[in-house]
Amino acid sequence: MHRGPVAPKAIAQPDAVLEPLLQEVFAGFNGEFGYAIDEVSIVIPRDRIVEACHLAKTDPRLKFNYLRCLAVTEYPEYFQAAYLLYSIALKHRAILKANTQKNDAVIPSVTSVWQGADWHEREGAELFGITFKGHPDPRHLLLFEEFDGEYPMRKDYPFEEIVEWTPAREAIWIDQK
Repeated sequence: MHRGPVAPKAIAQPDAVLEPLLQEVFAGFNGEFGYAIDEVSIVIPRDRIVEACHLAKTDPRLKFNYLRCLAVTEYPEYFQAAYLLYSIALKHRAILKANTQKNDAVIPSVTSVWQGADWHEREGAELFGITFKGHPDPRHLLLFEEFDGEYPMRKDYPFEEIVEWTPAREAIWIDQK
């Protein structure tokens, strides 16, 4: 079955200035360097992510003072938290990442580095089941407190069967009110 044209793969655009600088600054972290299109990304051991984030924020050559986003992604064997960073003063971007195994889904909280990580970490905890160790306020953010405890963004979440909305279904829904 033909599904139409295949989208072209994004081409990684190396950053000849920032990449060597990041390699120098994070040399002692045993990080894995890569690219997310035009942003240098570094996978840092999870137990050192707070230290790496603090260095990214305070090193005068980096000044990553703004956490643009903290996103969680599920892979078959692990979860990954990606910290998308920006320097307002120096106008450059990079991504720090930390992996955690599914059977030990714990990553240290970076709220001590960026207060803005608060809601992002709460979202990752609530929707994926990651514990952000040391988070100051792990209350629910998006789901109601009585939610059944399963994590709705995980690939194994048991979604209900999707039913097409028709005038007949609408009539049933209206009658139930």
